[in-house]
Amino acid sequence: SSRRAIPLQSSGRLSSRKQDREAGGPGWGLVAQVSWWSRGKADRTGTDALAKRLAPIAAETPADSRDVRGSHAAEYFFQHLRDTPAADILDLGMLSQETTTQLGALGHRLNFTSLMVDYDKERPKLAGKDGQVSRRAADRFFRRHLDYPAHSFQAALAWDVLQHLDKHAMQSAITRLRQLLKPGSAMLCLFQDPREDGTVSIFNGAVCSHASLRLQEVERRPPCQVLQPGDLELEFPRFRSIDLFLKRGRLLEVLVMG
Repeated sequence: SSRRAIPLQSSGRLSSRKQDREAGGPGWGLVAQVSWWSRGKADRTGTDALAKRLAPIAAETPADSRDVRGSHAAEYFFQHLRDTPAADILDLGMLSQETTTQLGALGHRLNFTSLMVDYDKERPKLAGKDGQVSRRAADRFFRRHLDYPAHSFQAALAWDVLQHLDKHAMQSAITRLRQLLKPGSAMLCLFQDPREDGTVSIFNGAVCSHASLRLQEVERRPPCQVLQPGDLELEFPRFRSIDLFLKRGRLLEVLVMG
């Protein structure tokens, strides 16, 4: 398993909330209006101070600006962490010194698990005779590769990993992540619409500031899942809410709240 723990001591938004629907609220019908209201009313307390703390680190980090994009999801993710000193964060992407430096500077601890690399490697063994990965096989895989005690993490960076898992594997991963995340946690995810040739990017993602992400394309291939905003709510039934940030190009940023 490509697991590595690193202890360190150093917005336009679309919202879908269970309480809105239960109270007969806007649900998905008025998401555009909710989006622009949220953008104007976002709580930015402490954001300037956080930016000042991270600015020297960002300035020292060599970067290809073409890979960097402003991110409202990252901004809200950092706002969620600002009152949580020394948070334990699960990163499902590729090992990133940049993410380690940014979050470590705030005193947080990261655990890296290159989940998609491990899944690609083991998928031929996981698939049955029909070529599909069953829920039972997926559950076994995630128990091995996400082998942490329940409620170990205050936050997770899932990046684009979930979209590249088979249907049953994605559902199993979401269930396992819900078990590992503490109540009130936040998880950042990315979902893409395919290009005309049917492919999407595989990103090497990194946090490069309190309000921006670096998404370096390392490969293109057809996704296992193509999910629209209305589908995503159904895929996270045990989470408290899902915040969808206005799509830019083919990329949709999602912040799932536990």
